[in-house]
Amino acid sequence: MYYLSLSLAITAGSVRLNGNTSSTGRVEIFYDGQWGTICDDAWDINDANVVCKQLGYQQASRAFTRAAHGQGSGPIWMDDVACSGSESNIYDCRHRGWGKHDCTHSSDASVQCASVRLVNGGANYGRVEVSLYGAWGTVCDDIWNINHANVVCRQLGFSSASSAPCCAKYGKGTGYIWMDNVRCQGGESSLFDCPHLGTWTNSHCSHTGDASVVCNP
Repeated sequence: MYYLSLSLAITAGSVRLNGNTSSTGRVEIFYDGQWGTICDDAWDINDANVVCKQLGYQQASRAFTRAAHGQGSGPIWMDDVACSGSESNIYDCRHRGWGKHDCTHSSDASVQCASVRLVNGGANYGRVEVSLYGAWGTVCDDIWNINHANVVCRQLGFSSASSAPCCAKYGKGTGYIWMDNVRCQGGESSLFDCPHLGTWTNSHCSHTGDASVVCNP
Protein backbone atom coordinates (compact mmCIF):
# COMPACT_ATOMS: atom_id res chain seq x y z
CA MET A 1 0.00 0.00 0.00
CA TYR A 2 1.34 3.44 -0.95
CA TYR A 3 1.02 6.32 1.49
CA LEU A 4 1.65 9.93 0.50
CA SER A 5 1.77 12.10 3.62
CA LEU A 6 1.99 15.85 4.04
CA SER A 7 5.33 15.76 5.80
CA LEU A 8 7.63 13.62 7.87
CA ALA A 9 6.65 15.63 10.95
CA ILE A 10 3.13 14.37 11.60
CA THR A 11 1.04 16.99 13.36
CA ALA A 12 -2.68 17.45 13.97
CA GLY A 13 -4.33 18.16 10.62
CA SER A 14 -1.68 16.36 8.54
CA VAL A 15 -3.21 14.43 5.66
CA ARG A 16 -2.18 11.40 3.63
CA LEU A 17 -3.53 9.32 0.76
CA ASN A 18 -3.89 5.60 1.26
CA GLY A 19 -3.81 4.02 -2.18
CA ASN A 20 -1.78 2.29 -4.85
CA THR A 21 -0.24 5.45 -6.31
CA SER A 22 1.19 8.63 -4.85
CA SER A 23 -1.60 10.82 -6.20
CA THR A 24 -4.78 8.78 -5.65
CA GLY A 25 -6.32 7.18 -2.60
CA ARG A 26 -8.45 7.32 0.49
CA VAL A 27 -8.01 10.57 2.42
CA GLU A 28 -6.78 10.12 5.97
CA ILE A 29 -6.26 12.89 8.49
CA PHE A 30 -4.26 12.88 11.73
CA TYR A 31 -5.96 14.10 14.91
CA ASP A 32 -5.67 13.33 18.62
CA GLY A 33 -2.77 10.98 17.98
CA GLN A 34 -4.58 8.80 15.43
CA TRP A 35 -5.06 8.56 11.69
CA GLY A 36 -8.71 8.54 10.67
CA THR A 37 -10.91 9.00 7.64
CA ILE A 38 -13.33 11.60 6.26
CA CYS A 39 -17.01 10.92 5.53
CA ASP A 40 -18.15 11.55 1.98
CA ASP A 41 -21.29 13.54 2.92
CA ALA A 42 -21.16 16.67 0.70
CA TRP A 43 -17.68 15.64 -0.50
CA ASP A 44 -16.88 17.35 -3.81
CA ILE A 45 -14.09 18.69 -6.01
CA ASN A 46 -13.62 21.79 -3.82
CA ASP A 47 -12.79 19.59 -0.83
CA ALA A 48 -10.54 17.41 -2.98
CA ASN A 49 -8.69 20.49 -4.29
CA VAL A 50 -7.80 21.53 -0.74
CA VAL A 51 -6.47 18.07 0.15
CA CYS A 52 -4.37 17.90 -3.02
CA LYS A 53 -2.93 21.39 -2.55
CA GLN A 54 -2.10 20.50 1.05
CA LEU A 55 -0.13 17.53 -0.32
CA GLY A 56 1.77 19.73 -2.78
CA TYR A 57 -0.25 19.15 -5.95
CA GLN A 58 -1.71 21.87 -8.12
CA GLN A 59 -5.30 20.68 -7.90
CA ALA A 60 -7.56 17.62 -7.82
CA SER A 61 -8.86 15.88 -10.88
CA ARG A 62 -11.55 13.81 -9.12
CA ALA A 63 -13.37 13.53 -5.79
CA PHE A 64 -14.52 9.99 -4.95
CA THR A 65 -17.21 8.80 -2.53
CA ARG A 66 -18.45 5.45 -1.17
CA ALA A 67 -15.02 4.12 -0.17
CA ALA A 68 -13.87 3.98 -3.79
CA HIS A 69 -10.34 3.18 -2.61
CA GLY A 70 -11.26 0.82 0.19
CA GLN A 71 -12.69 1.18 3.67
CA GLY A 72 -10.48 2.61 6.36
CA SER A 73 -10.42 1.75 10.03
CA GLY A 74 -10.35 3.65 13.29
CA PRO A 75 -12.02 7.01 13.82
CA ILE A 76 -13.98 8.98 11.24
CA TRP A 77 -12.68 12.41 12.07
CA MET A 78 -14.61 14.70 9.73
CA ASP A 79 -18.10 14.82 8.22
CA ASP A 80 -20.09 17.33 6.16
CA VAL A 81 -16.87 18.99 5.02
CA ALA A 82 -17.62 22.21 3.14
CA CYS A 83 -14.52 23.79 1.58
CA SER A 84 -14.64 26.76 -0.76
CA GLY A 85 -11.51 25.45 -2.44
CA SER A 86 -9.29 28.36 -1.43
CA GLU A 87 -8.31 27.01 2.01
CA SER A 88 -4.71 25.98 2.67
CA ASN A 89 -5.62 23.00 4.83
CA ILE A 90 -8.61 20.68 5.01
CA TYR A 91 -9.03 21.40 8.73
CA ASP A 92 -9.71 25.04 7.88
CA CYS A 93 -12.91 23.98 6.09
CA ARG A 94 -16.29 23.94 7.80
CA HIS A 95 -17.33 20.53 9.16
CA ARG A 96 -19.41 19.01 11.96
CA GLY A 97 -16.57 18.96 14.44
CA TRP A 98 -13.79 16.49 15.12
CA GLY A 99 -15.18 12.97 15.46
CA LYS A 100 -18.81 14.00 14.97
CA HIS A 101 -20.45 12.06 12.13
CA ASP A 102 -23.29 9.77 11.10
CA CYS A 103 -21.21 7.59 8.74
CA THR A 104 -19.54 4.22 8.51
CA HIS A 105 -16.32 3.46 6.70
CA SER A 106 -18.36 2.46 3.66
CA SER A 107 -18.59 6.22 3.06
CA ASP A 108 -14.88 7.05 3.27
CA ALA A 109 -13.86 9.87 0.92
CA SER A 110 -10.95 9.73 -1.51
CA VAL A 111 -9.30 11.88 -4.17
CA GLN A 112 -7.24 11.83 -7.32
CA CYS A 113 -4.70 14.65 -7.41
CA ALA A 114 -3.53 16.23 -10.64
CA SER A 115 0.15 15.37 -10.68
CA VAL A 116 0.89 17.34 -13.83
CA ARG A 117 1.50 21.09 -13.90
CA LEU A 118 2.51 23.81 -16.36
CA VAL A 119 5.48 25.95 -15.38
CA ASN A 120 7.04 29.20 -16.58
CA GLY A 121 4.11 30.11 -18.83
CA GLY A 122 0.49 31.00 -18.16
CA ALA A 123 -2.68 29.30 -16.98
CA ASN A 124 -2.98 27.26 -20.18
CA TYR A 125 0.60 26.95 -21.45
CA GLY A 126 4.07 26.20 -20.20
CA ARG A 127 6.69 23.55 -19.53
CA VAL A 128 5.17 20.20 -18.57
CA GLU A 129 6.21 18.89 -15.17
CA VAL A 130 5.06 15.73 -13.41
CA SER A 131 5.33 14.72 -9.77
CA LEU A 132 6.66 11.37 -8.63
CA TYR A 133 7.76 10.29 -5.16
CA GLY A 134 7.12 13.82 -3.95
CA ALA A 135 9.50 15.47 -6.46
CA TRP A 136 8.61 17.49 -9.54
CA GLY A 137 10.48 16.78 -12.77
CA THR A 138 10.19 17.32 -16.51
CA VAL A 139 9.28 15.28 -19.61
CA CYS A 140 11.69 14.76 -22.53
CA ASP A 141 10.46 15.99 -25.93
CA ASP A 142 11.57 12.89 -27.87
CA ILE A 143 8.60 12.03 -30.18
CA TRP A 144 6.52 14.62 -28.27
CA ASN A 145 3.50 15.62 -30.34
CA ILE A 146 -0.08 16.90 -30.25
CA ASN A 147 -1.39 13.55 -28.96
CA HIS A 148 0.69 13.92 -25.81
CA ALA A 149 -0.31 17.56 -25.44
CA ASN A 150 -4.00 16.66 -25.72
CA VAL A 151 -3.66 14.16 -22.88
CA VAL A 152 -1.87 16.66 -20.66
CA CYS A 153 -4.38 19.42 -21.36
CA ARG A 154 -7.40 17.21 -20.66
CA GLN A 155 -5.76 16.01 -17.46
CA LEU A 156 -5.50 19.64 -16.39
CA GLY A 157 -9.16 20.33 -17.20
CA PHE A 158 -8.83 21.86 -20.68
CA SER A 159 -10.68 20.57 -23.72
CA SER A 160 -7.64 20.00 -25.95
CA ALA A 161 -4.24 21.31 -27.00
CA SER A 162 -3.35 23.67 -29.81
CA SER A 163 0.37 22.85 -29.94
CA ALA A 164 3.13 20.74 -28.38
CA PRO A 165 6.31 22.86 -28.31
CA CYS A 166 9.66 21.13 -27.94
CA CYS A 167 13.15 22.18 -26.98
CA ALA A 168 12.47 23.89 -23.65
CA LYS A 169 10.41 26.65 -25.26
CA TYR A 170 9.27 27.78 -21.81
CA GLY A 171 12.65 27.44 -20.18
CA LYS A 172 14.76 24.57 -18.93
CA GLY A 173 13.66 22.77 -15.80
CA THR A 174 15.87 21.42 -13.05
CA GLY A 175 16.16 18.14 -11.24
CA TYR A 176 14.69 14.91 -12.57
CA ILE A 177 13.62 14.16 -16.13
CA TRP A 178 10.92 11.68 -15.18
CA MET A 179 9.63 10.56 -18.60
CA ASP A 180 11.17 9.97 -22.04
CA ASN A 181 9.91 8.56 -25.35
CA VAL A 182 6.32 8.97 -24.22
CA ARG A 183 3.88 7.28 -26.61
CA CYS A 184 0.34 8.56 -26.10
CA GLN A 185 -2.39 7.66 -28.58
CA GLY A 186 -4.33 10.75 -27.51
CA GLY A 187 -7.29 9.09 -25.80
CA GLU A 188 -5.62 8.38 -22.45
CA SER A 189 -7.03 10.06 -19.35
CA SER A 190 -3.60 10.68 -17.84
CA LEU A 191 -0.05 11.12 -19.10
CA PHE A 192 0.90 8.32 -16.73
CA ASP A 193 -1.25 5.91 -18.75
CA CYS A 194 1.01 6.37 -21.79
CA PRO A 195 3.91 3.96 -22.45
CA HIS A 196 7.37 5.47 -22.10
CA LEU A 197 10.99 4.44 -22.17
CA GLY A 198 12.07 2.12 -19.38
CA THR A 199 11.97 3.34 -15.83
CA TRP A 200 11.07 6.82 -14.72
CA THR A 201 14.70 7.89 -14.57
CA ASN A 202 15.92 6.06 -17.68
CA SER A 203 16.34 9.15 -19.82
CA HIS A 204 19.12 10.17 -22.20
CA CYS A 205 17.81 13.74 -22.42
CA SER A 206 18.98 16.98 -20.95
CA HIS A 207 16.77 19.87 -19.91
CA THR A 208 17.29 21.49 -23.31
CA GLY A 209 14.75 18.90 -24.47
CA ASP A 210 12.02 19.68 -21.93
CA ALA A 211 8.54 19.30 -23.42
CA SER A 212 5.78 21.91 -23.29
CA VAL A 213 2.13 22.32 -24.24
CA VAL A 214 -0.32 25.06 -25.19
CA CYS A 215 -3.88 24.19 -24.15
CA ASN A 216 -7.05 25.61 -25.62
CA PRO A 217 -8.59 27.69 -22.82
